[in-house]
Amino acid sequence: MEVVLVSLAVILIGFMVWKLIQARQYNRFIDWLNQDIKPQLLSMIENELVESRCDLTPNNESHIQATKAFYSAYPIRILEAALAREIIPVEWLNARKHKRFASHMMAAQGQYRVKAN
Repeated sequence: MEVVLVSLAVILIGFMVWKLIQARQYNRFIDWLNQDIKPQLLSMIENELVESRCDLTPNNESHIQATKAFYSAYPIRILEAALAREIIPVEWLNARKHKRFASHMMAAQGQYRVKAN
């Protein structure tokens, strides 16, 4: 009986360690989006808005700041915008662990995604 309990305890601890490792990898993915991809994305968005100025869309400084605040509010928006602007290649996303992180982010932050009308 003791051997069974010890075995179950070891299996449970092993499972918890594995989940902790996965959580740390996911958090590194989120940090990478916020630290490396977000500055590239925001500068690209600013350039797009400045280049597309016209009478209908003046894209002044307040428009640019509001757009930057919108896209940088959640990591899911950063990921989607970076994929749309090819800052992150789609082939990169097809790697198994990246796809798992992205799908988890879609489930966890799905309500914050950019909705296309």
